[in-house]
Amino acid sequence: MPAILVGWCAVAGGIAAKDGRYGAWALSSVLVGFAAVVLAVVATAGTSSTAGTSSTAGTSSTAGTAVAVRPRGWFGAWLLVAVVIGVAPLVRRPRYYAAGRFATAADVLAILAGLLAAGSIMVMLHHVGRGRRIGREHHRGRGRLDVLASPWVFWLVLALACAAGVATIRAAPTPRIDVFHLLQVSAAGLPHGADMYRQQWAPSRAEYPVDGLFDVYPYLPVTSVLLAPFRLLLGDVRYGLLLALAVAAVLIRAVAGRAPAAPAVAALPLLVVVFPESMYALQQSWTEPLLVACLAATVWASTSGRGRVAVVTFALALATKQHVALLIPLAAGYPAFGPRRTASAAAAAALLVAPWVLAGPRDFLDDAVWTNLHYEVLAHSLSLPGLASHFGVTLGFGSTAVALLGAYTAAWRARGDATGFCLGAALVLLTLNLMNKQTFFNHYTLPMGLLVLAVAALAVDDPARAVDDPARAGGQRSVENRSSDAPSYRLRRSTCTVRSRSVASWSDSTAQAPSRNR
Repeated sequence: MPAILVGWCAVAGGIAAKDGRYGAWALSSVLVGFAAVVLAVVATAGTSSTAGTSSTAGTSSTAGTAVAVRPRGWFGAWLLVAVVIGVAPLVRRPRYYAAGRFATAADVLAILAGLLAAGSIMVMLHHVGRGRRIGREHHRGRGRLDVLASPWVFWLVLALACAAGVATIRAAPTPRIDVFHLLQVSAAGLPHGADMYRQQWAPSRAEYPVDGLFDVYPYLPVTSVLLAPFRLLLGDVRYGLLLALAVAAVLIRAVAGRAPAAPAVAALPLLVVVFPESMYALQQSWTEPLLVACLAATVWASTSGRGRVAVVTFALALATKQHVALLIPLAAGYPAFGPRRTASAAAAAALLVAPWVLAGPRDFLDDAVWTNLHYEVLAHSLSLPGLASHFGVTLGFGSTAVALLGAYTAAWRARGDATGFCLGAALVLLTLNLMNKQTFFNHYTLPMGLLVLAVAALAVDDPARAVDDPARAGGQRSVENRSSDAPSYRLRRSTCTVRSRSVASWSDSTAQAPSRNR
């Protein structure tokens, strides 16, 4: 299904075109990516439900030697990926709040990472185009460029991307975006018992350097819980987001990496860290890397027989951001996870969130629920409601519900294996993004991560369709183990009706934010 990679490239290009804001070409590219994902889900629906009978997890030990690189089916898609990740850092390097020598270092490191990852893919395509099998023993001694097909390329590119991330953080120590400030203050307040749903992010609005959310925490509490160690130890929550990207890449490699010497395995997981403007996303402190890492861990654990780990990681995802709840029906229908584990994960997520709900139910509902539901349509939203607003048309929840129903119908039919689950999840989230009143760069990076996971899972779900060597493809098949702002894109205060809050006294300590009087 080359459409998966085509969809990834189209969405990546669309969100990078105007840094995640609305534009005719940007939205058109995202819609092309959406159409490609729909095609991939429809194609998967005809195969995943009949993937085969149960077998022991991990039996596809050699299935991944050339994951998803069939010359006739995947060559063009991989070439497109190489162009996107190789060229994007050269032409798109938005800085906004980053400046100085660290910003320059971040640009150089990101360019090197993109070019090296693209080179790895091009060498792989060179071998495939000449009919060579891909594997450790087959790229030794072929030529100097073949070193790009070595397993260590993954680790080198990952190291370069992480170094670029550190430089980005140093280049923009205090980005003027509300997400950064609310994460910093809420994470610092946790050890002191501060309730993030009763905090404000500066002593007063006049002293707040951002025209955005001032005393609203729009996420679920585990977001700050996961990032708190990095705020307390390193002074910046974004180090936690950078680590989450690295962990996601390693886990995706583990999903596809039954044969770690495979060049596709070396290049594929890197797409979660070297996508266009990835350093821009990190600079803004957007939290999607946490979700990509949690869901990658869920898929890895499910496909390797670690059911309890899968429950824990899916529970963490559910307790981190609200819209992950949309994936609950798909997780229940995914045979390697199933309804029992889904129920356990949902219960665990509820327990994780419960302390904040019990401490202040009104505060929690106002911040985490009603604020999000009461968002107004923004004309620069990279979504269909954003487009419609330019013509004086308002798209309400009814159109979103209809679109989601169609996405669920297609995703449910493709639910039989890990690839189907990831593709279905990507489709549902892309549908939500396209129909949402405020959708921007970061929202699309989660379905992009799921698309990468879907390709990685091909080797686990059906080695026959993932192996380049026809002889191997004909004689080998196994199935996974089955079991029972830049400116801130957050809503500006003036566009949303939220309860009024009195200004609380401000503590001089930077470790604890003030409580809001009720």
